[in-house]
Amino acid sequence: MNDLQIDYFMAVATNLSFTKTSEELFVSQPAISRQIAQLEKELGCRLFRRNNQGTELTEEGRLYFDLFSKYKAEFINTKMRAERITGQSKAVMRVGFLEGWDLFNIIPPMMKKYKEAFPDSEVVINCCGVKELATGLLTDTLDVVVTMQNSVKLYSEFECKDAARIGKILIYSADHPLAERDSETLSLRDFSDDLFIAPWEIVDKMIIDAISNYTRPYGFIPKLRFVKNHESTITCVRNNMGVTIADDWVWAKNADDLRWIPFNAQDTIAVARLRTKDNENVLTMEKILMDIIKSLADELRE
Repeated sequence: MNDLQIDYFMAVATNLSFTKTSEELFVSQPAISRQIAQLEKELGCRLFRRNNQGTELTEEGRLYFDLFSKYKAEFINTKMRAERITGQSKAVMRVGFLEGWDLFNIIPPMMKKYKEAFPDSEVVINCCGVKELATGLLTDTLDVVVTMQNSVKLYSEFECKDAARIGKILIYSADHPLAERDSETLSLRDFSDDLFIAPWEIVDKMIIDAISNYTRPYGFIPKLRFVKNHESTITCVRNNMGVTIADDWVWAKNADDLRWIPFNAQDTIAVARLRTKDNENVLTMEKILMDIIKSLADELRE
């Protein structure tokens, strides 16, 4: 058993997809399958069950998922403590944000405050989808993430703190027939015949239910098409191939070739980390992000 096998196992257990994990880690699917098969042989049990409905953890797999989650977190905590004792290289803080957000008002103050607390530290930023953010925490490639609460709250391994409520908007192309109308006269109902685009990396019951819940009060269930990521979603909308529902913090709302309208729905932004990852650096970054996001949300409401 080695860390590579554990990382592959944790990623597949999070995504419940060998294909998605292969694309996420830039590793061929057969290579991932071989490593997990070797891990299963050493452990003497099956970790996954694959059928027509997809991939799921076996009962034994869930036990090892809990074990490896604790192991990864405790290992990095011990490593950081050992580095402090021996005076080794400066610590690296890895922060993940949901892709597509405009982070201009978050990252600069975050960097300033963290550097004040830990002058010799280094901060690395990664922006990716909700599944990758959860995988990053579980496989110890991310220390703290800022994401949607509903994508992390079900993981018992995570300490998840609600930071702010965020409004939802519908984005459409400047070439859309309705773009000629005053946006203040439009509602979600006016787009009931449009195709709704969403990133396929979060294709599951959660996203389908969420979009349907947004549109149901307006009298329709949308036609959905899933694409690979946020960038693909915005590209489709820009080229008038459909519309999309996004967070109010998305950078694309400011693009000249796009239009948007708010509607009556909100989601919760959360700051998450592994429960066992409670060293001073991580807790400080967690607090800094909570304070900045709450302050920004208050300013937007005023």
